[in-house]
Amino acid sequence: MPRPRTPTAILEARGAFIAHPERKTERANEPTPIGDLGRSPKYFTKEEKAIWKELSQIIPPRVAANCDRVLVEIACQLMAKLRARTILVGEQAQLLGCLSKLGMTPADRSRVHAAPQGKEENDPWAQFAQPNAQTQ
Repeated sequence: MPRPRTPTAILEARGAFIAHPERKTERANEPTPIGDLGRSPKYFTKEEKAIWKELSQIIPPRVAANCDRVLVEIACQLMAKLRARTILVGEQAQLLGCLSKLGMTPADRSRVHAAPQGKEENDPWAQFAQPNAQTQ
């Protein structure tokens, strides 16, 4: 299995771009999340909404953002099937894959990197630094 891609923020902190500035240029247009996970979708059942709330509270901080909503939707729907005891073997594998990507298994917590906490949250000018950021 290939080695997971190291997040840009981690490479920046390590000074990896000093020796290889072309690597930073290659990642110049890397998208960044602009919002939190938010509320569950309106079409969810009562059970799925409860699972969304549960997962949003136990996903490691700063891991899931608005761009991860579809992944969390899939995880919620599969968790609902798991709890109703109607999940198929293939769906169980998909659920484990979703949970893995969100850093919710012991082995995967070390592989998932949270977004750095810092000036972006308090910087009123941060929205202008991202060319694709949408104003709310």
